[in-house]
Amino acid sequence: MVNYTGAAMFAVIAVVAVLAGGCSTSARLGATEARIPGAQNYDVKIQPARIPPNPQGAFALSTATGCDVIYIAKSASADTVTYAVRPTSRVPEPSQCAERLGQQPGVEAVAAVR
Repeated sequence: MVNYTGAAMFAVIAVVAVLAGGCSTSARLGATEARIPGAQNYDVKIQPARIPPNPQGAFALSTATGCDVIYIAKSASADTVTYAVRPTSRVPEPSQCAERLGQQPGVEAVAAVR
């Protein structure tokens, strides 16, 4: 009587080794990937009737500017909101994001937070 248990285990181990080897990559990650720059915080004086001072207002500004606009907090002033703004693939320069943010209806002033 022939024992096939050892041969079967060897075949299973060989198949797992081949599959695991096929999943590995030698390509360097990060060489061609897009890099997301850090966000800059801005105090934005808004007209609350046009832009709500909450995350929904940030989403509206994000859609209109093409930049990533994230609601951070409401400032001490009733009509000033702090947003984190960062460029995207549509608008790659941070200066363009600040400029576009200032041009939106309902935005009265934009000042970088230091």
